[in-house]
This record gives sequence, structure tokens and C-alpha cells, in this order.
Amino acid sequence: MRTLLLLLVLLCLPCTALAEGFSGYAEVKGFAYGERFAGEPYGAGWGTLYNKWEQRLAESQFTASLRAEWLTAPQTSPLVFDPADRKLRRPPLSVPELWLRVPLAPSHDLELGRFQLGWGKTDGYSPADAFLPRDVTDPFADEKLPLWAVRLSGQEENLRYQAVLVPVTTPWRLPPLGSRNAPIASGALPEGTRFQEQDDAPPLAGFAALRLLATHGDWDLGVWARSGVRPAPILEFSLDPALQTGPVPVISVGRRYPREHGVGVEVSRVAGPYVVRGEAAALFSADPELGDALIGTLSVERGFGDGTLLITLAGNAIDPPVDPTLLFDRGLLPALIVAWNQTEEWGAWKLVWDCGLKRGDGLIKGEVGYNITDTWKVTVGGDLPYGAERGPLGALHGARRLVAALRRSW
Repeated sequence: MRTLLLLLVLLCLPCTALAEGFSGYAEVKGFAYGERFAGEPYGAGWGTLYNKWEQRLAESQFTASLRAEWLTAPQTSPLVFDPADRKLRRPPLSVPELWLRVPLAPSHDLELGRFQLGWGKTDGYSPADAFLPRDVTDPFADEKLPLWAVRLSGQEENLRYQAVLVPVTTPWRLPPLGSRNAPIASGALPEGTRFQEQDDAPPLAGFAALRLLATHGDWDLGVWARSGVRPAPILEFSLDPALQTGPVPVISVGRRYPREHGVGVEVSRVAGPYVVRGEAAALFSADPELGDALIGTLSVERGFGDGTLLITLAGNAIDPPVDPTLLFDRGLLPALIVAWNQTEEWGAWKLVWDCGLKRGDGLIKGEVGYNITDTWKVTVGGDLPYGAERGPLGALHGARRLVAALRRSW
């Protein structure tokens, strides 16, 4: 509650109080759910205070940001030092960015520190970055976690490259098991089953990746490779007799992080108002539960004024050895994803449809943002998961909700 009051006060601070080079926002967000779930209430709140500092240092660029958050649901950890986001829950204080870009030569840069890595489309699906760590504390927000990494990038004529070394594993962050955001299929376990989640330490070493891109006329061609620890964990369930002190079963849940290697190709072409993209990736792992994968995507993007319509079809030609839901980034495959983003004079709106083609489950998401002034914005929307409860999105039927948010930017 103290944090929420602080956010409300900061919403009223004038922008002139902030020094040049600073930007950020304060936001208060409320959720209204369609039903109670395992004792969880009909409503929830989320407050965020975010500040970012950008500074030129001669020819270099330094960027740092700090985020403070408050959630009514038990999704955050105690106030602990977790600079690499390796703890089980979302920390109330975090450093999303802390990096330095140093020019080595014309069109060649070195970046060091903490930043996001992404090689695919935000509202589509790309096997090049689908495995990257995500925070699904809010299962309907596609939030990538930043990495501690070193990135070398550059361009020579029509050839572009990125080489990335991630020395520390940042794992996927999951919501509490058994909650409305991470339910267990009804009937699979006795009623009232509790989960004892182990805050185990992921492997220290991360992964390395290399990407090469070339442009020829209207064509863009690329190849990539990566190797190392996979940030998406494999959950391991066990029944510890020492925890069975009552009539309700208590199941221990650990996380295991196998190694994975992958290579991929991508091609795109501009065809009038359309951009057509295709990707294929071969992924290999000696882990018997992860196994191999052969993932392909085909997408079409069309611009409409200040907006885009993106349609993506993605699938895996190799059946996973376990339920694909347990592998996270492959859980929805095969899938059809349709995303329409549009910016208007008064604000912006967004519509997304994620459809799992195997189980028939999916998600319809919509939101509208209205700019009250240059610094104040209100957003309303909703998330409607539907379909079979054994699907990764259909299982989230208890998380159907309406969302409203008020943001003050500077």
C-alpha cells in the first residue's frame, strides 16, 4: 500500500522536476476477473514506477533504468539483491537496463551490460528468439527479460552481423503453480493439492549466438546459430514424504535447465505493400525430455498508415517427447497468430488472436489507449483465453479479465 501511495504522488510531479536525459513513467493498473480461482479474489492491482537515464559519453552511449513495482497478488519476492533475475519470483526492485555502447570503428559497435535481445517480431513467433527468457508473471504480456551480455554488431556494405555472449543464465520467470496464472489441469491431481516450489539456482553459464544478415534488392537473407543453456526450464515434480503432514498432498517442484544447440535460416521479401517472411530452425538437445525440434514459420505483414497487420503461421515438424506445454516456447505450436496494431491521432489500439491449431484453444486480446494529454494516458482492454483446458491458453480460463491502466510519462 505504501508503494501505491508513492506512485500516486509521483503521478502528480511536474516533468520539469526531472533532469535532462531522464525519462520514465508511473502507472497504476487494475484487473477485474470473471471468476474467483482457488481463493484468489475477483480483482488485483499492479503499480509501476520506471525511470531511465541516457547519456552520451564522448562517442559512447550509456543507458540505465530502474523499476519499482507493487502487486496485490503473491507474485513478487522479498526485497533482495537479484541483479540477473535468477530468483523464483519477480523482484520489487529491478534494473532492466544497464549497458554501454562503444563504437569500435565506423558501423561497428560493442555493447556491454544488461539489455534485451530479440531477433524476431514482437507480436509474432520466431524460432530465433522464442527460447529467450520471459517473465510470465502476467501470462498475457509478452515481456522479455534482459540479459547480462556482450554484443558485437556491425555492417559492411550489405552484410550485417551480431555476435552475442551471455555469461550468466537468466531463467524464465513463472507465476506460482496452482494459481489462476499457472493452473494445473482439473482432475489431474487430488483437490487441494499444494505445490512446494524450490528456488533452485540455475546454471551459471548462459549461451552464445551468432547472426548474419545480407540484403539483395528486395530480399533479406539471414542465418544464425546458438549454443548453451536453455533459459526455459523443464519442471520436475516429486512427492517428498517429509512434506506429507496432512490429508492434502504436497508436491515438490524443481527446475532443470538442459543445454540446447540450434541453427536457423530466415528469408524475407518486400512485395508491394507486403513483407513476406519465412524461417526454419533445427534445434538439438541430448536431454530426453526436451529432444530435438524442427520449427518453421511463415508470416505476412501489411502496413496500414501508422499501423501494421501481421499474420504468422508456426509449427514443429517433430513431436516433443513430453507435453509441449511443459517446454513453454513450443507449447502453443502449431499456431496461428494475428496481430493488428494501429496508431491514431487520439492514441492507439491493438488486437491479437493467438490460436493453437492442435487443441483448438487460444487467446483474444484487445486494448485501446487514449492520450488525455502529452503526458497522461489511459488504457482499457481485456484478455479472453478460450478452448480446451488441456491447452496452454485454454487452461487459463480462470484468468479471463478486463484491464484498466492510468499512466503518467515524462
